[in-house]
Amino acid sequence: MTDNFKIQLQENIPLSTEEIERIEAGLKGFRKIIPVILAFATLLVMGFIVFLMRDSQTQFKYYDYFLFVAAGFVLFGFCYLIALLVVWYDTANWKKDKVVGKNKLLSIVINKDATEYGEYLTFAGVTQNDKIRLKVKPEEYSLYPIGTKLSVTYLKFSKEALCIVDAV
Repeated sequence: MTDNFKIQLQENIPLSTEEIERIEAGLKGFRKIIPVILAFATLLVMGFIVFLMRDSQTQFKYYDYFLFVAAGFVLFGFCYLIALLVVWYDTANWKKDKVVGKNKLLSIVINKDATEYGEYLTFAGVTQNDKIRLKVKPEEYSLYPIGTKLSVTYLKFSKEALCIVDAV
């Protein structure tokens, strides 16, 4: 099927400003959710500890309760610091590579698969046994059957399709 079709791959295309803004908006939304998730997890862990210590709480003094609350704040702060470091590392990586952030592929869909994490289209690569698997939106997944000739612009490192156009 791919023998008579010329597969082309353009690499290292700079990201446009709207693509950079879309990525930053996604990260900003994630940064807003981090404290809520960590607060819930910290309260859950502290509640479990209180449940396990329910019989020995009669022996506690007032300062033991202050230490317990302080330990909860330390746990939250430590987890929040780790989460911020992960987000910072991710941001530093894609900003470093934003000059060479995307590729453009003219190829044929050779496989489709859906997982619990998303829908994927697999394209024929430039060499004979090379395959490029890209995450696509659900509406695009159902739109293109196997054997369709497409032009796809995708993020280089996350392998996420940005734009899919029929190749004529």
